[in-house]
Amino acid sequence: MTEIAVPRQVLASAARALAHAGRWQDAAAPLDAAPPGDPVLALTSAQVAVESDWFAGTTTAPHRLAIATRHAPALDDEGRWDLAFAGVRTEYRTVLMTDQAEREPATALLHRAATLATTAPDTVRTGWAEMYQGLICDNLLDRPDTAPAHYRVALEAGAADPLLAREALRHLGGHDHDHGDTGTALTRWRLATELGAAGGNVPGTLSQQLLLAVATRATGNEAGALTLATEIARWATAIGAPALAAQATAFLDGADPFAPPPSPATPPAPAPITSQSAPPASTPLASAAPALVSPAPTSPPTATMATRSTAPNPTGASTAITDTAAAVEPATTGPVQTAPVVVVPFMTAPLATTPRQ
Repeated sequence: MTEIAVPRQVLASAARALAHAGRWQDAAAPLDAAPPGDPVLALTSAQVAVESDWFAGTTTAPHRLAIATRHAPALDDEGRWDLAFAGVRTEYRTVLMTDQAEREPATALLHRAATLATTAPDTVRTGWAEMYQGLICDNLLDRPDTAPAHYRVALEAGAADPLLAREALRHLGGHDHDHGDTGTALTRWRLATELGAAGGNVPGTLSQQLLLAVATRATGNEAGALTLATEIARWATAIGAPALAAQATAFLDGADPFAPPPSPATPPAPAPITSQSAPPASTPLASAAPALVSPAPTSPPTATMATRSTAPNPTGASTAITDTAAAVEPATTGPVQTAPVVVVPFMTAPLATTPRQ
């Protein structure tokens, strides 16, 4: 085994790209092999974990966020914003999977997202904060009429970030579909699919294709819709995205992905696509494109909300999060003094040799 020096930003960028591609274990492996204590790589590990939790059904984000929080003082302003945004994304998923009648956590989360919008260091990050305000209004607070305005701001900011534009188009198309404008919905969904594919977002492109299957069914082409959904289910199973595979399988059985989800107490079990077993699927999501809400990219991601909470904690994550590893790892304070490269093991064998979770 040979050791090679890799600039930390190159390593972080490569890990995020692997996470977008659905290679969550491969993304985490080089980060875990790097020397511990680097604040940039700790942040990247948390961002990769958020992606994995969304699609692979893992539960690693709180642990990684707790570690990254200990090193937050050594991050620059952009890094601390990114960490707070990763916390909002994780909290959004947590609230989404709980009883929708619990509005207080959702309202607090909306305030945190609004605060991030006003403190974002650039237009793209502002757009991501806007995007999540729309998602929270749509899927947690039953305020769908207020969501499109946030999505439109996100779409404008997405001129500099195709994956942000993809996310905004996806959900604006969902509202078009809800209002019976299937032509505009299909146009937006097709463009969103192209943008996701161009950005290397493999699981997100599959989830977007499921919306194309919805549009195909709406035109009366049931055979085409079923063919597309069958391949989505196969691909989602192959990359280890069980919730998406379950959604595609339910669509094959005639389910409407836009229908309200069942009670979280009795989530549907995913039907197997192949003989390979898959982890349990998450409960389908709710609202404009309820069962199909896809995560934003881990790269750094505006709102005009009148009410705002006080500034969020460094990660934006729940204060109830605890982390054994973080408790024993010394915190980093002050500017980063480490060299601009990290040394990681270079192996000729694939990093992932077992099925993904």
